[in-house]
Amino acid sequence: MRLGEIKQIVDKVVDENGVIVISSESIYGDQAFNVKNYADAVAALNILDEQDWNELDYSPVESVVKKHPPDNEESQLTQEEFTQLNTYVSALNAKLPYFVSILASIVKEQDEKVINIKLSEDIKSLSGLSNLNKRLETIFKIFKIDGEFEFNGFDKGTDWYVISTVGYSSYLCLILGLDIAKRFFETKELYFKSKKAELDYKASLEKNEKYSESLFLAYREKRLELEVEEDAIEASKKIADTNGKTPEELQTHIILGVKELVKELGEGTEFHLSLNPPEYVEGTIGSLRVDYKKVQQIRAEEDKMVGKGKAKELMEPKEEDLTEKIEK
Repeated sequence: MRLGEIKQIVDKVVDENGVIVISSESIYGDQAFNVKNYADAVAALNILDEQDWNELDYSPVESVVKKHPPDNEESQLTQEEFTQLNTYVSALNAKLPYFVSILASIVKEQDEKVINIKLSEDIKSLSGLSNLNKRLETIFKIFKIDGEFEFNGFDKGTDWYVISTVGYSSYLCLILGLDIAKRFFETKELYFKSKKAELDYKASLEKNEKYSESLFLAYREKRLELEVEEDAIEASKKIADTNGKTPEELQTHIILGVKELVKELGEGTEFHLSLNPPEYVEGTIGSLRVDYKKVQQIRAEEDKMVGKGKAKELMEPKEEDLTEKIEK
């Protein structure tokens, strides 16, 4: 796991001093405790247990988690269970601030329109890496609508590329394409390799038609293509600024891009949002929700600020003009 991801998880439960705070209230006359940040605390403790510097015995917490899986944010623990959790956290907090300070010094906040790309573990040679780079260049060229995709380097200490996006439309096209591709890929890998898909296909046949493996494969691919095209058409309608491209051209871009992304997912490459994603994006790749009204509002505000900046520039005398007046 990337240091940035670890920091995100740990930051949810530590205070300004870098120690974990268990938010709780006693109930039933102090016979039990309602832990309000239980799910976040368990997620952080699971990660911290994997760190080499943490030599504490995690089994008391594991026994609590086994009885109370973190399915909900809050959880009610008995007094004994809460004591087990609290005792472990107190011991961990003795060392934790140093680790938290290291994370803070190493991990820098990512730009919101960054895309993180995890390289496939199957890449074992320079030629394999070169081929990946060529494929990524093709993908970014397809999705370039109103701004470039720029290589920022590697995430610290990992084999993750960090790519930043300049234009809003390019960014939206890419993440919408990624969302479609991920869902498409999962459908292809799970549903269409299942017995249910075969039964659904057989159910669609007429009485005089016989099942054929080759026809089933053709049906499967055709259905998936139609699914991608329909999703791409819907996605293209949500992109307000097309930078002069017609709706049909934009649809073509997204469809071609999604097909390339599906191939890349098949190669084992992973695509993830920024560690600090935009406020108008919720969820992860494969289950994204985009607030398009918020996007338009932010862009309008930025355009307004740019307009003010230009107006100010025109109103203020240039340095060379002032010099010329002084000399006169």
